[in-house]
Amino acid sequence: MFYIVGLGNPGKEYETTRHNVGWMVLNYLIETKGLPSPFTSSKFAGRVSEGMLGEHEVTLLYPDTFMNKSGSAVKKLVPKGAEGNLVVVYDDVDLPTGEIKVSSGRGDGGHNGIKSIIASLGTKDFVRVRVGIAPVSFFGATKRPKGARLPKHVLGDFKKREQKDVEQSLMYATKAIECLVTEGLEKTMNQYN
Repeated sequence: MFYIVGLGNPGKEYETTRHNVGWMVLNYLIETKGLPSPFTSSKFAGRVSEGMLGEHEVTLLYPDTFMNKSGSAVKKLVPKGAEGNLVVVYDDVDLPTGEIKVSSGRGDGGHNGIKSIIASLGTKDFVRVRVGIAPVSFFGATKRPKGARLPKHVLGDFKKREQKDVEQSLMYATKAIECLVTEGLEKTMNQYN
């Protein structure tokens, strides 16, 4: 069993924000892979979809906690000892919009959702699929928003000119998740990083 968690914030006002790109990936995965529509689960503190990717069972979770409390929902979902089968999908303000990175066993990188998951599980040994949300200049350079502009950027909607890149990252992230489940971490990192 693989546990695929998309990080985001609950509520209509956050639905299309950059911070909810983890949920957007899960939506894309469900649509393109024919997984069941999510249902509300009080047991797992969020919306859940259960199905198959290839020959493997997967459970997708949209935690209904806010981002910085994501660990409490993840802890309810992932049994002790199964953390290696956890895949967390979330936004990364240091990656350009349209890019993804797959990694495992790293620190939180300043991301409050990941910080909460590490604290709740007591381990950092799980897979991350980071989806870029950093603004890219006209010349192609990535620039991380600083100070008060950071939360405004993260909690803002993608701009119209970013839509093509966002669609690309949703597709890449979905393919990477499928590869992780069916082919393993090493192959996925070689193919998508």
